[in-house]
Amino acid sequence: MLRALASARVKVAVASGIALSAYLLNSQQPIQAQSDGHIFVINGFYMAMREKYTKNGESIYYYLVEWEPKKLSWEDFRGKVLGATDPATAADGSLRKAIFADWKSLSLKGEPNVGDNGVHASASPFEALAERLNWMGAKLEDDAFGKAMLASGIPKDTIMAWTKDPQVEYDGKKASLFELLEDLDYDDCLAKSQSIAGVSGSRPSGKMQAYVFLKPHAVTEPAKKLVSTKFAEAGVTIYKQGSLGASVIEKDKLIDNHYYAIANKASLSKPAELNPPAAKQEEFAKKFGITWKQALANGEVYNAVDGCKRLGIDGEQMDKTWGAAKKAGNLLKFGGGFYAGKIPAPKKEESSGWLTSIVVTIYALVGK
Repeated sequence: MLRALASARVKVAVASGIALSAYLLNSQQPIQAQSDGHIFVINGFYMAMREKYTKNGESIYYYLVEWEPKKLSWEDFRGKVLGATDPATAADGSLRKAIFADWKSLSLKGEPNVGDNGVHASASPFEALAERLNWMGAKLEDDAFGKAMLASGIPKDTIMAWTKDPQVEYDGKKASLFELLEDLDYDDCLAKSQSIAGVSGSRPSGKMQAYVFLKPHAVTEPAKKLVSTKFAEAGVTIYKQGSLGASVIEKDKLIDNHYYAIANKASLSKPAELNPPAAKQEEFAKKFGITWKQALANGEVYNAVDGCKRLGIDGEQMDKTWGAAKKAGNLLKFGGGFYAGKIPAPKKEESSGWLTSIVVTIYALVGK
């Protein structure tokens, strides 16, 4: 293949790091997506989002905050102080609306949107606990709300399992643990947690505490000052703040644990550890002409992180390639937040970075 490429009289244009060849697109010897011409990637869509936090030079700026429950409800903290997920529709006076309206003066590189909406904040007292355990390395027994959960009779093993947002039984049906506790105030969160865990007893009182961070695209000095000012106006106290860089976020898999439901399959687990439903495995075999087990045995299945390494591409390129696979009908949904995509790839012995980039880029372009 290398000799064929070298002898072809074509001109290769490079734009934004993307190599493409008009000749290859019309060649009579196209690259075939057979057993040695493709791989299967799990949750490839996650990589672009992940890379925003793990790319060299990026960081988040975090705030540990607290306030009295009687002065501000959790719902108002999220809705009025933080603002809606879409910053364009966030309440006037909220952080996200201010960042959206003044992004240029705050030295952001681009206008905020639903994904890059400036700032993240915990959705409940329990989610805040889970985020402190993850991002700050806090210990359950030392955390104020962690102590309150334990004192309310909820077993440690249950609490730790809940930090991964499992589906739990409540009121006769299963639901996301995080969603069940969303926007509840301190005591209401403890009471509902007791109910879900099937325990009862007295509950200690305490302050509301949340984990907040400026997302990488919004980490600027003016934005930091804006957050401090908005919290002071709302009666929210910052008791600790600081920065976490990309290297730490990558090494300790902080963003992967933050987005656990998706990242578990995209980066934290290897494909062999996953077990798609039997019916979906049959669908996989019919769609791709190979069984899930055989694809695993052949070493053709990769999680998203390893898939990028195998192909020699970054998260942005994977995102484009994943989009092309979707358009071509080469994605299969195994379940909620669990997808497999068939992606073109040269043989391992031929997979130098530049060659792989050409193969993957052409596929992404053709899929448009």
